Amino acid sequence: MWTKTPSYTMEINNFSQRNAPIRSNLFRSYSCNWYVTLYPKGNGIDTHMSMYLDVANSLSLSKGWWRSTKFLFVIVNQSNVARSKRLGATYHNFNERKPNRGFKKALRLTKLQEERFLVNDKLKIEVYVDVYDILGILDTHVLPEKKHKTVCVNGFQVLDSQVKSANIIFETYPKTALYIYPQDPQLKTAYMNILLRIYEALYNNPLEKITESELSNVSKGLLDLTQAGFKLEWLREKLEKVSVERKKLSGYEAQALELGKQLKNLELMMCNLKAEIKLKAES
Repeated sequence: MWTKTPSYTMEINNFSQRNAPIRSNLFRSYSCNWYVTLYPKGNGIDTHMSMYLDVANSLSLSKGWWRSTKFLFVIVNQSNVARSKRLGATYHNFNERKPNRGFKKALRLTKLQEERFLVNDKLKIEVYVDVYDILGILDTHVLPEKKHKTVCVNGFQVLDSQVKSANIIFETYPKTALYIYPQDPQLKTAYMNILLRIYEALYNNPLEKITESELSNVSKGLLDLTQAGFKLEWLREKLEKVSVERKKLSGYEAQALELGKQLKNLELMMCNLKAEIKLKAES
């Protein structure tokens, strides 16, 4: 059974510009230290990106050590979470001879753009690690485990910072998630995160900070959620209202810009006229 929250989330900015291997920060799972190594342009292959889970400080561990582990990589499709790429979910033994495991052909590079895994050229990868058995002394220096406290709201695990918004949604619109299809805890959490991000964007962000690109992403996110069974007529109405208000604001901004240009032209004409009058007076 997978943990409900990722053991580690890796976010890589400017991904399409990266060529060299990328090593994540160390993270802890089951009193063991790990890290992820990712090859943006492939490891000995130029058609796919490659990624591996590594045991940290493997050379310093006691002789004969091994860890019976089940791990999962989720390459998050931030435009359509249902199309995220899942890799792993099988048992592996990490040991002295094989301190890392992974995938040489993790994802075809052409799919990163074609299937919109990248948003603003950022790639997001969730790592889930479950350790079932350990032989040998644990890591000498175990990192303090970073804990994200979650709260169950209406059957969904949400972060402390999301509880208020989640409560408002379910109290105001109780049918929102009554008929959703996914029952996998990870998928439910992913969908809920999308819903909460959309809610925050439409209800809590100042109108002038909402871009057309963001509204387009919100519309696509709503489509994904609707296809998963969420009842979101109320949120689509809010999107339409915000879209109309944003267009009006864009119109006002365009008018203000045009007026500013006209004002500068008038000021230039006045300067030229004053210079001409002065020249005539001196002649």
